Amino acid sequence: MSGVVLIPAGGGEVIGDAPERRVEILSDHEAVNATWSRFAPHRLGADLHVHRHHIDCFYVLEGELTVRLGVEDAPVVVPAGTLALVPPLVVHGFRNGGDAELRYLNLHAPGRRFGDYLRAMRDGRSFAYDQHAPPGDGGRPVNEAVVGGGKLVVDRPGLRVELLADLDELAISEVRSEPGGASPPPHVHRRHAESFYVLSGELTFATNGRELRATAGTWVQVPENVPHTFACTGSKEVRFLDIHTPGCGFGSFIRGLHAAATEDERATVRAAFDQEPVG
Repeated sequence: MSGVVLIPAGGGEVIGDAPERRVEILSDHEAVNATWSRFAPHRLGADLHVHRHHIDCFYVLEGELTVRLGVEDAPVVVPAGTLALVPPLVVHGFRNGGDAELRYLNLHAPGRRFGDYLRAMRDGRSFAYDQHAPPGDGGRPVNEAVVGGGKLVVDRPGLRVELLADLDELAISEVRSEPGGASPPPHVHRRHAESFYVLSGELTFATNGRELRATAGTWVQVPENVPHTFACTGSKEVRFLDIHTPGCGFGSFIRGLHAAATEDERATVRAAFDQEPVG
């Protein structure tokens, strides 16, 4: 992958499209595989299973996702605007248990070729993937799965940043910003990919002499070693997910960055993170 990938709303690789279900692949990166899905009311998703080597993560865009946890199949309702994170070896499944349509993002970190697994299922082929029947010992405790529980990092006029996940495998923040807010300096990540999903409003990315406009429903992925920055453009508040895979200490980075009082302090924080200035 040599440059920024921008996938507009509805533009992902379609795995299945029917009135009761649509699934699109947004990312095939080795650090993260991402899909966008639409489920009709009461549509079943996946039966109980575990992943041994990666995290399964859901962000609900519309409706309610019911996550099924443990061999007891305990239902946990995840409302719109909420992240559900399931660590390796926690037994889980999911469905749309509600009366309304469900739309959600599903992130697997690291990717473990989840996209290839979906393609194989679509095409009636077998594929060895990191998805297994619940273990005899019941797996890890279900209380290690996390629903919600984001931590507010910044809350001031024109900017709100909430840290939704901060793990070795991935870190996710949800950002709300007024248009024209401060932009990060042009930079590059050497050891991780950065991805964005625009929930509302508009972002404009600058990379390698190009400008890319991303409106609501757009997925943007910036691979390692690709210089980039972005701006909050348009006329309305922008709300977006900022996803780092692997996490590389992103939580400490954004806390330190917003606590810094001078440009020298901000430069020190950036130097400690996988963010190298370019220009």
